[in-house]
Amino acid sequence: MALDRRSAINSSATHVFQVLRLVSEAEEPLGVSEISRRLGLPASTVYRALITLEESDYIVRYQNMPRYELGPMPQLLNRALVHRFKLHASARPVLRTLAERTGETASLTVRLGWYGLRLAGVYGSRDIYHRDRLGEVTLLHKSLPGRGILAFLDDRERTAYRAFVEAQGAPSGAVDWRALDTRLAAARNAGLEHEVLTADGLAAVALPVRSPDHGVIASIAINGPVFHPGEDEPADGLRAQRQLEAEIATAPHEFHSPFAHLAVDEIVIRTSPLDGR
Repeated sequence: MALDRRSAINSSATHVFQVLRLVSEAEEPLGVSEISRRLGLPASTVYRALITLEESDYIVRYQNMPRYELGPMPQLLNRALVHRFKLHASARPVLRTLAERTGETASLTVRLGWYGLRLAGVYGSRDIYHRDRLGEVTLLHKSLPGRGILAFLDDRERTAYRAFVEAQGAPSGAVDWRALDTRLAAARNAGLEHEVLTADGLAAVALPVRSPDHGVIASIAINGPVFHPGEDEPADGLRAQRQLEAEIATAPHEFHSPFAHLAVDEIVIRTSPLDGR
């Protein structure tokens, strides 16, 4: 009887987290029927999970309608996480200046095992589409800022990264490793990673941020079209990179990740499906 009760509790908890994850990833507020359909759960089960999450402030009703979006609690948890990194406070004024000079959103992504954690961001005046969330976590190869870190790891680490991704269940052929290696090699040669955004070749850019004793620990990204690859250089981004690295160099130990004591393969975070996007 006790075992049956424990199984029921575990099942209920699983449903609560399934609903929370779906609401957090949705692009618009969701209702009971939509959540039920997407998760393949009875509407009554979904309703109970929603009530639990609403009572604990993890979700809220959208404009008093029977549709739900994230509440204040996840934001508080995100804030608690990012403030554990000293780099967060140091990067904010640097990013603010960078966003003001370029008019584009500037962000800082730190390495967290084999993932990139979006630690800080300042929106630019010309930004009309970039809305990545603070605290967002992705595998390194799946985002511009992440590749701005991955490209500058040593050969051994990049090999270990591939083994990690495949061990986490990436479908066979989902990641074109040869194309990725070519792209990362080009980034190393250029000293930055970029992503072309416009028909005339203007690109967003990510630059590695290094610690004197821990290699690449983060990347600074300008998330809008700011330079032509091969024709010029992102002077404002390079200035921000040097400024942040100079501050880190004054006391490298203070900028260590609060999770540095964990082996990188021990940090496993459930993100979106392990595909090549």
